[in-house]
Amino acid sequence: GATMRRLLLCALIGACTPTPAQKLVLDELTTSLAAPMTTPPTAADLDPDPSVLRVVLRAQRLSEPHGGFRYAYNGLTPGPTIEAELGQTLEVELINELDAPTTLHWHGLHVPFAMDGVPWRGGAVAPGERFTYRFVLEQTGTFWYHPHFDTEGQVDGGLYGAVVVRDPANDRAAYDLVALVDDQGEARLSARQPTGLAHGHGPRQRRWLVNGAAPGFVTAESGEHVRLRLINTSNHGYLRLSGTGLRLIATDQGPLAAARSGEGEVLAPGDRVELEFLVGAEPLTLRTRPYSLNGGVALGADHDLLEIRPTGTAAAPAPLRLVAPERVQHPDPGYADVVWSFAGSDRTARWFVNGSRFPQGAIDTFPLGATLILEVRNLSPTEHPYHLHGYAFEVLSRNGVAPAQPTYEDTINVRIRERVRLRIVADNPGDWMSHCHILPHAEDGMMTVLRVER
Repeated sequence: GATMRRLLLCALIGACTPTPAQKLVLDELTTSLAAPMTTPPTAADLDPDPSVLRVVLRAQRLSEPHGGFRYAYNGLTPGPTIEAELGQTLEVELINELDAPTTLHWHGLHVPFAMDGVPWRGGAVAPGERFTYRFVLEQTGTFWYHPHFDTEGQVDGGLYGAVVVRDPANDRAAYDLVALVDDQGEARLSARQPTGLAHGHGPRQRRWLVNGAAPGFVTAESGEHVRLRLINTSNHGYLRLSGTGLRLIATDQGPLAAARSGEGEVLAPGDRVELEFLVGAEPLTLRTRPYSLNGGVALGADHDLLEIRPTGTAAAPAPLRLVAPERVQHPDPGYADVVWSFAGSDRTARWFVNGSRFPQGAIDTFPLGATLILEVRNLSPTEHPYHLHGYAFEVLSRNGVAPAQPTYEDTINVRIRERVRLRIVADNPGDWMSHCHILPHAEDGMMTVLRVER
């Protein structure tokens, strides 16, 4: 109609004053940041041995659902943050108080296959039962935990939390914050209906929550550092970062060799980044701009996620000193040992890897210790965040173009008609899930298995 044409024209030329009706619509899509940002509590360590971190997580159904969430860990959505140091042994006892099976998957962490939390080759934790996950933490960075049984429904319902693994060699920020970002408007079935949906995946405009609540502000002393660990836990919503003072210092697999601007950084579902804010006398902001998995940048209003309000007038400090892992950038050899072609349609809710829907399809098997080149091709009309369990991969190229610096991830967004080549050393035996992290896509078939045999 006329209103839509006017909004499109305004967006194109950037010089229109919205009518009162249009301004009301735009105002409803932004946040006032009137309250302090909520942060999940840190999980209690139940083991006196400093080399062991022992945590108990109770998966529960909320008696009074809130914010669209119906599940919790220890009564909390998100669950408590697990804070550990490099080299510690993590023990997490999962007690299932749900009326359905569940598991814990450690997104981005390299764990033994028996600890990966997938029911592919082992049973889930039944209602009323418990299971202890135990492994050594060998990576630093920001990770997260969530179920891998009825993944779409249980994650959408609120079962997730953060894992922070620190390196004692790195500087500590005065303010070290976790922000798990989710979409309040995501209903489990909205993404699976084949007709009548905008872009096939629910509403174009999303209602973002930060740590299970409306976005807010934090107060920080001038001259100090704020380290923000940002995790996209949405089932199918993308973040495209914007704001002031966005200094990106880490991605999925820890610190970058050189910090860069976070402006325009895209976080697909499952992605993480770390931002360092150097607090001076002026406020700093973080926003997300509209982004559609059906084609990228979209029209609409920015959505505020966080404001940092300084106290004092001190100048901004020098950046933190962070030790990045030594990494080599390998050339793209121009071939792949395995090719996974992603296809399907958000209008049919049927998704395929190499023409098959999980659990059908061939299993790609390789010997322990092999160096593998993986290629993911996106032949579908939507973007797909590709995630591999048990490994980090080096990004060799996108459509044949190498990254500007060595890039290691565990989740990478593959755009429409894009081809990415990835490199791993197959040093972790097991049957590793390889799938799209848009959870409705994975539930409807876009998943396969990489088998590494001894």
